[in-house]
This record gives sequence, C-alpha cells and structure tokens, in this order.
Amino acid sequence: MTSTYVLLGLMLIVYIFWQQRRQDERATQLAMQLCQHHQVQFLECARQGYGWQQGKGLLARYQVDFSGDGQSRYQATLTMRQLRLAHFEMPAFKI
Repeated sequence: MTSTYVLLGLMLIVYIFWQQRRQDERATQLAMQLCQHHQVQFLECARQGYGWQQGKGLLARYQVDFSGDGQSRYQATLTMRQLRLAHFEMPAFKI
C-alpha cells in the first residue's frame, strides 16, 4: 500500500513538472509573437513566480526581456492562466 502512494506521488510530481514545461514553452511562444506584433526584438523569457488572484485562480508571471533599438534592454510582464494569456504589460521604450 505504501509503494502505491509513493508511485502516485511520483506520478503527480512528474505531471506537475511536465505541465510547467508546457506553460513555459507556451509563454515563450506568446512573448515572441507579442514582440513581433509590437515590432521589437525578443531577447528572453523567464518565469518570475506564481500568484493567486481572486476569481482567476493560480497565475504564472513571466519576465520578458526585449529591445526596441538593438542596444537597450527593457522588461515586460506576461501573466498566464494555465496555457492562456491573462495579461501583458509592456513599458515605454526607446525606438
């Protein structure tokens, strides 16, 4: 019986890791599309953490680095709920 719980626990950990990787890949894909839409250069996308919002549930926050002129580096915030974009905030940048 104990080995069954250990196996189920391991399967849960693997499933959560797999879902996080899927969400990370989707966030990077969305960040690239948004940078292309705003005509800026995409540099990188990294998960900042998780937060809980009443009515929306668990949200994942990502930091998106981009450049408007090829020399400066700016940071935008991308928020996702599961595999969907919840919010994208881009600061003013130099062209």
